[in-house]
Amino acid sequence: MSDDSHLNSAVNAAATTNIHHANLQDLPLSAARRLYKGGIRPGEPTRSRVQAQEMLEKIPPSQRAGVDGKSAVSNAEQYLSDKHASHIKPHSKGGSNNPNNIKWENAKDNITRGDKIMSWQEQMRLNAKLQFDNLAGAVKAGLQAAPLGAAVGAVTAAPFSLLTNALHVVRGEISAQEATTATLKDTVMGGAVGGATAFATTAVVAACPPIAIALTTVAPALAVVGAAGMVYEFFKILDDHKQDVRVYYESLTQLELANLQAIEDELIYEHQKNLEFLSEAEAINQEISNRPIAPGIEGAMQRLRESVAIAQSLGLTSADSKLLPNSQLPCLPPHF
Repeated sequence: MSDDSHLNSAVNAAATTNIHHANLQDLPLSAARRLYKGGIRPGEPTRSRVQAQEMLEKIPPSQRAGVDGKSAVSNAEQYLSDKHASHIKPHSKGGSNNPNNIKWENAKDNITRGDKIMSWQEQMRLNAKLQFDNLAGAVKAGLQAAPLGAAVGAVTAAPFSLLTNALHVVRGEISAQEATTATLKDTVMGGAVGGATAFATTAVVAACPPIAIALTTVAPALAVVGAAGMVYEFFKILDDHKQDVRVYYESLTQLELANLQAIEDELIYEHQKNLEFLSEAEAINQEISNRPIAPGIEGAMQRLRESVAIAQSLGLTSADSKLLPNSQLPCLPPHF
């Protein structure tokens, strides 16, 4: 799987990330009432809209986040279901209902404290609990987004891997079975990249509303970048195929030229051997033709012995002439 495919899977997965943080106007009346009146004694004035918004923002960001307004509100209501608006400095000791004096706390702990001032250790514990709840909510949101991101990443990677490996098969570089295995592997890898990107992106934007706003703003641009990246990858695959085919045929041409040169060299070698043989045969022919001819039978036998020696030097045997070794020479009369 190429770096381009990794990038496209990640960008497309990020572009599909959609996180909405609950706003005051999204809340139903029952939930909004807790923000306006939570921790306020009967007969006291309720909080202003600005203060109610501050009370909402005291909920960990990821615990009031969702894929849309409805799910975000549901998550916020679920978080507040077992919480009290606890006063750091209680009413009995002059504490106000201002959000600066309020922390969302488990109802049981608030009741147990009674009218005591919240110690700094308790405040630190609640602050740590808020951070933990924010992290837990972010992880939960990321896990919920991961399957969709994995699907987007796999769908992004699969067609390009299929095209790439099909071209490898066409060029004879791999078998069809190897191409299928490679395509499956790339698809799984694309899904893993998409899932990991969706998880990380969603977790971060769920825990940090400003980043969520920024991502929402750039999401259309990310979608355009993802589409452009896929188009680029498609034409790059085709261009790489064209280059590979050109190199392949150039290598074939060089191989054919080398084979032709080898054949030509062999023919020249054989021709030289033939020329040398003919030259040697011509010399032997001249030697045979120019021998002095002695008179009588003794002269004839001498020429025969010389001819046999010449024939043997040329590699001839009795299969070529009965006068050669393994054949008996004519016997001379006793008086010779």
